[in-house]
Amino acid sequence: MANPDVLVLFRLITAHLLADFLLQPKRWIVSKRTRNVRAPELYYHVGVVGLLTYLMLWDWLHVLLPLFIMGTHFAIDWWKSTRRESAGNFVIDQAGHLVMILAGWIFYTGLADEANAFLLSLLYSPALWIVLTGYITVLWPFGYLVALLTKRWQEELENGSTDSLTGLKNAGMWIGYTERFIILTFILLNQYSAIGFLIAAKSVFRFSGKLESDRDRKEAEYILIGTLLSFALSIALGIGAVYLLELLPAEG
Repeated sequence: MANPDVLVLFRLITAHLLADFLLQPKRWIVSKRTRNVRAPELYYHVGVVGLLTYLMLWDWLHVLLPLFIMGTHFAIDWWKSTRRESAGNFVIDQAGHLVMILAGWIFYTGLADEANAFLLSLLYSPALWIVLTGYITVLWPFGYLVALLTKRWQEELENGSTDSLTGLKNAGMWIGYTERFIILTFILLNQYSAIGFLIAAKSVFRFSGKLESDRDRKEAEYILIGTLLSFALSIALGIGAVYLLELLPAEG
């Protein structure tokens, strides 16, 4: 049988997703961004959030949680309306809403002590820190290391040429972040075969065209070297992380 407290949490999240995406017209978003707190659409939107939260909560005598969600949603959306539109601000906005929903749910269900114990168990969990350290390492230190290891080939490509490497600005960096993140995730999930699919997919997109000049050939080789280094480092770290995780039960 499903845990009723967990069902309440997912109903609250569903209310938020419906109010913030499905039931919020584009013109409301534009108005909030241009008029900020003076925009009546901000209050319309917060009203929809409160109403949906109340309906999804299905507790007609309890209004404190819907009011709390309304108040925090108003504050976060007001903050967001004063910031430029970007992926980072979107993530902060949605994370803020979810944290407030989670906080309200914890106090509504009386799970504050259990939540505190859970957070403490995470804080002292070796597995969490092994995984977290692994992701941080593959994203930033390994990205810097790959850039250093391939620097001489990048300089060779740009030496004596008025053209820089073709492609979108910082696209290679973000591709590297994404592929290392995915590879580590596959290894932690013991899905090694999926890594081969990732390599094949990237090869198709990267090298499906003709190499008509010496520069094209050198650029393709430079990208291939960077890709293989990125993959090799991520796989090695992932295998090391899995090995450490497997040691934990024996240590406990």
